[in-house]
Amino acid sequence: MPIDNSNRVLQGALALVKKNGTVIGKMRNVRWTENLNRSEVRGLGTILVQEAPVVSHGGTLSADFYEVDFSKTGIPGAIRRDVQTNQQYEDQLLLDEDGFQLDIFKKISDARDPDTGLISSTVTPYAVIRNCLINSDGADITEGSISGHSQSFQFLSPVIYPQ
Repeated sequence: MPIDNSNRVLQGALALVKKNGTVIGKMRNVRWTENLNRSEVRGLGTILVQEAPVVSHGGTLSADFYEVDFSKTGIPGAIRRDVQTNQQYEDQLLLDEDGFQLDIFKKISDARDPDTGLISSTVTPYAVIRNCLINSDGADITEGSISGHSQSFQFLSPVIYPQ
């Protein structure tokens, strides 16, 4: 028998973030912001704004992870450090024009087994963020707390909510 809890508040334990179909583990949070810039149109003979059309779009994304191993945490392949020379590192950054895509899902209950009462789950798409390009990559190690790995990105395409 199906259970409908798809309208429940999305919280961390219900969120799954995937890159290329693989769940990104040890993630503390992911945050994105889309910025829409508008230009004011007044026209001759008035100081009052008549229109404010959108003239540009830009987006930023940040992701924080619990640190385990700097080479294994973070979004896989967001920045290539498995290179041998500075030239190879530079080429990876300069020539990556497409970036990567993050798919974010919400876990919802699918059905309850009538014999055992156990709930099975499925995931439903929440948001898709495409064309993510890395801006920064760093880590923190602090006494008395769990270490972290942080990455920030610029994304070129609008966030979409797939059906």
